[in-house]
Amino acid sequence: MNTSAQTQLIKDFEQHYQYDATYLHELLQHSPAGYEKFVAFRPLSQHREQLSPETYWVAKIAAMQVADCGNCLQLIVRMALEAGVAREWVLATLQGGSKLPEPLQDIYDFATSVASYRNVDPVLQERIQRQLNKAQLIELGICIATTSIYPTIKRALGYTVSCSLVEIEA
Repeated sequence: MNTSAQTQLIKDFEQHYQYDATYLHELLQHSPAGYEKFVAFRPLSQHREQLSPETYWVAKIAAMQVADCGNCLQLIVRMALEAGVAREWVLATLQGGSKLPEPLQDIYDFATSVASYRNVDPVLQERIQRQLNKAQLIELGICIATTSIYPTIKRALGYTVSCSLVEIEA
């Protein structure tokens, strides 16, 4: 796909999600080969086959809270709502997970621990392993691990300098 078509895709993404993707424009402009690889990575970061939407998005929001507290977190919230996750669950996730149903609270705690590179409490690890099969655990690991690439690139370019209030639109 040519550069102008890629630029239009980025602009469409920005408009749809009310998201400033300047870093993607710069990646495309200054490293077209890097941008191609980035685009090839995106399906992995969006991979969900077996996890419920609620499990996937609670984990993604929790992991993003560890990595970012600004525009990337807002983007993930918008995506979760667009995917049909209940507003009250999104809000509960943003508020630390304690108001989630217990299985999702475990997902929140697990995702936060993994994304923070902390040891997972053995009791929590056991509950997660009872809750999810091996394929789902792998999928959860992919979800958590790939979440940080976006704010990491933005941070390297100097675009992640302050936190902002996350909105939960109707």
